[in-house]
Amino acid sequence: MRHISCFFHRMDVNKYRRTLSVMALSNLVLLMGVFEFSWDPHLVLLFYWFEAGVAVTREAAQSLFAALPPSKEYRPTGTRAPFPLKILADVRGGFRPARWLPPVYPQNVPYTLLTLIPLVAFWPFGGLMLTGVVTPVVETFVLPVSAALGVLAILVSQLFKLVDWFQSGEYETVSATGGVSKTHLALLFILAFVAPFVVGVVEAAGVTRVELGLVLVGSKVVYDVLELRNPGFVQSAMFIDKTAGEESTVEVPDGEPVAAFHTDQRAEFTTSVFVGVLSSFLGPTLFFVLLGGLTGMLVGSNLFGTPHGPAIGVVAGAAVVVAVRVLAQLAVGWIVGGHLVYRVYPDAVVAHNTLTSEAQWSIPREDISDVTIGDGFLASRLPDWFGTVRLDRYNGESHKIAYLTDVDAVAQLLDA
Repeated sequence: MRHISCFFHRMDVNKYRRTLSVMALSNLVLLMGVFEFSWDPHLVLLFYWFEAGVAVTREAAQSLFAALPPSKEYRPTGTRAPFPLKILADVRGGFRPARWLPPVYPQNVPYTLLTLIPLVAFWPFGGLMLTGVVTPVVETFVLPVSAALGVLAILVSQLFKLVDWFQSGEYETVSATGGVSKTHLALLFILAFVAPFVVGVVEAAGVTRVELGLVLVGSKVVYDVLELRNPGFVQSAMFIDKTAGEESTVEVPDGEPVAAFHTDQRAEFTTSVFVGVLSSFLGPTLFFVLLGGLTGMLVGSNLFGTPHGPAIGVVAGAAVVVAVRVLAQLAVGWIVGGHLVYRVYPDAVVAHNTLTSEAQWSIPREDISDVTIGDGFLASRLPDWFGTVRLDRYNGESHKIAYLTDVDAVAQLLDA
């Protein structure tokens, strides 16, 4: 036992030293930028803003690999806190996006989006504020070529943290619970709206840019030391065992099914595009469409001027959000329905997802009270591509066997 304890202690010490080395290197790059490249204090703030956004994105990416299921108690409810792509929260199992990566669990995606949505809504405006595009406090400036060095240092530092997280195997013992912490949001707010004003006042008081740059770098060093001594004190996404729930089970009969029905890929793709476009303008995504249009208007007017710049920016910004929403819906359809195989056993009907290699639901055939055929709004307007079979149970629940090219064969088999 003492040898095992020494091994883990040595491993923790090595990880601490690696983290300390990367932290020191990134801060030395900032210090060199202030002295050697005469980096403006506002540029240093822009680096901090960039690093904060990259850190949130990294932790959101990590949450996709969390192996433990999130607790249902952490699901947002009500209209005040919509649960994005909540259909993925019920997908069982995971899949490997690459051979050298651990499995990604679709059930974590909605929680990851709860982390990314506040970032997407706020982070771009923070950058526009810091570069002086939308505020008179900061003079608009062009990034120097040497800024690439600062960006590279930040990306390398965050990549190191991501790789170290994978190598530690921590993803096997945590669950993903989304949401950016209030502390992290407060830091982003200070960086974008408070710090530029303070820097401007201090500069007006006669403090040199080098002195002010040293203060900013020193503040970053203090922040890094606090994070090193107290990991997660400004965690942007929670990874704690208290948020873990229980894995649901699906009973699958022994033996081979009497029949198996695969989903139609064309139908799934067409439906996903239609739903993606429609939900962009009828759901909560409308806010982001408007936000994208507003951001595009600001950028367009700055790049192309008037009178056509704002109009081009509005259309481009809104189109980008709609395209992202459609791509997200295509991914959802590909995961949820694109790989489903409906297996009919003598005593049960099982929906099996070949992507995640897990059964998604199972209904004993003796519990089926009614079998009905329907095609829905979209299917009725397509050239007989697909239909849907609805299975009603005696307990009031129902399941749909969707995107089928031969619904009559399914209905006849289940009615037999």
